[in-house]
Amino acid sequence: MGRSPNPCLRLVRERKLADLLPAPRNGNVLEASGVVARGGDYFVVFDNVRRVARVGADLAPGSGAHAWVGRWRAGEGYEDIAYSADQGRFYLLIEAEKHPDGTYKAVIEECDEAWRYKGRSWVNFPFQTRNTGFEGLSAVRWSGADYLLALCEGNNCLPGREGHTPGAGRIQVLQKSDGAWQPVASIKLPGDLSFKDYSALALRGDRIAVVSQKSSRMWVGRLRLKDWTIVGAGRTFDFPRTPKGRRLYCTVEGVAWLAADTFAMVSDLRKKGYPSRCERTDQSIHIFKVPD
Repeated sequence: MGRSPNPCLRLVRERKLADLLPAPRNGNVLEASGVVARGGDYFVVFDNVRRVARVGADLAPGSGAHAWVGRWRAGEGYEDIAYSADQGRFYLLIEAEKHPDGTYKAVIEECDEAWRYKGRSWVNFPFQTRNTGFEGLSAVRWSGADYLLALCEGNNCLPGREGHTPGAGRIQVLQKSDGAWQPVASIKLPGDLSFKDYSALALRGDRIAVVSQKSSRMWVGRLRLKDWTIVGAGRTFDFPRTPKGRRLYCTVEGVAWLAADTFAMVSDLRKKGYPSRCERTDQSIHIFKVPD
């Protein structure tokens, strides 16, 4: 792999999540899949645990700030987490479940700020398979209305080879109506964005960040909320790589803005077939800055 023309994100600090949290109920694996920052803490969700963890911002082992919050719920896990200050709600994304109509659709659970469960709703957007659905979630209020932005894992929201063909990243704009989340618009990411998949997104004002796990890159651009379009080309950043340009960050699945130039991210378990070097950074929380 040759040297990339993209600037590289700068690592500030990172820590294995197992150094911070007690083992989950179903084992020692922490397949981190999403993160949101609120009140000086990070709230992390996992593919394999249907519960939320709070991690203190200093990432110091033994800190009383680290804990599991809310109730453990039966089921696999969550793909991402979003928070709406306007609604006082946390939204927890389940990638896809079998819907009564025979298709696979995402489910969004809601909790209040005290982590009391407030129910779940289907997302009225069908997928072809159970394991290639929505991967990222972010909450936004625009012109007095509340929306969720849901990032499709595959290009054109498709699985398989078509989903891995770069150039058709999509974010569905969801609004709640009649007890379900309905798609009301679709955001097209830039066509020259060469991501093989999409694993996380986060919003800060009109600035949007999107992460690709397989490409080990992050794109940052601007979103025009009034018509749900991307303004300009944005910028693409690489995660740190080896001297030969090989991936070190192979499983990044969550991102949250901390400041205009700083992000918190989390990484999933190293996948079968991935290089052993990917274990160095899997099941971890990372703080990155964009280069000057």
